[in-house]
Amino acid sequence: MLDSESAAHKSIQFRTKVRVTSLENGKNTIVKILDRGPYVNGRILDMVKTAFSKIHSTSKGIFRGKIEWPI
Repeated sequence: MLDSESAAHKSIQFRTKVRVTSLENGKNTIVKILDRGPYVNGRILDMVKTAFSKIHSTSKGIFRGKIEWPI
């Protein structure tokens, strides 16, 4: 996994791989937690653009999804 497929979460341990699945279209990808965040109220995960684009168009910005770990 490339670090370009990373994400930020407030409490999941660094370097943990998580599966992120869109509840809107069923698509999923695996990202590695490498940072803390997000710092926007109501969001639980920030994904880098390359990982996000595997699930939705980057113009969408946000989506309803679920996070699973361990995988």
